[in-house]
Amino acid sequence: MPTATTLQMLGLAGLMSYAAARFAARAGVIGYNRYTLVAVPVDGMPKMPRGFRVEQMTAEALSRHEIDVSQAVQAARFAQGLICLGAFNANDQLVGINWVGSGPFVEDEVHVRFSVPVDAGWDTGLWVRPEHRLGRGFAALWAGTADWLRSQNRTWSMSRIADYNLPSILSHKRMGAVTVGHITAIRLFRWQYMSDGKPRIVMLSSGALADMNVVLSAA
Repeated sequence: MPTATTLQMLGLAGLMSYAAARFAARAGVIGYNRYTLVAVPVDGMPKMPRGFRVEQMTAEALSRHEIDVSQAVQAARFAQGLICLGAFNANDQLVGINWVGSGPFVEDEVHVRFSVPVDAGWDTGLWVRPEHRLGRGFAALWAGTADWLRSQNRTWSMSRIADYNLPSILSHKRMGAVTVGHITAIRLFRWQYMSDGKPRIVMLSSGALADMNVVLSAA
């Protein structure tokens, strides 16, 4: 449950989104997701902290570690061409991962396919082990992400953030993130409605997806 200070910083829209998401999760037959779409300039990302390294991980290498997503989700991300970047400390411990790619990317939580401009990459699912979250694991992952993006001649990293995820929103802002849009997805039984994307209404049982082009123009 967010603290009073957190709710104050989120504002009315964030508070309402948080309440709607919790209600939908409890109801079961409905779903609600509202995202802020952001773009982070590569030059705003940190340098690699001393004692850390980031390397690309294969599916086999990743399977030897317990992370925050299931094997099925991992397989789906690799199948889409996403790259898994793993951050390791001086003791060769995996402290966290990030998934990056050039897109398009089919979202795990809602039925949408995100596409980004040719000078941008897509990052999703950045995660650091709880015991390392007070250290430099996040900085290492962002530094490794920046290195990968530069190797692909990309100058921006684009992603979606739940609009009530204040820590993530603030960390992106510290790197110079700009907001490029918002998107709301509502699921009711077999149907999904999206505030943006085409088509706006899809039947989930058909396997249909909405397509969303994320552009570099501040909202």
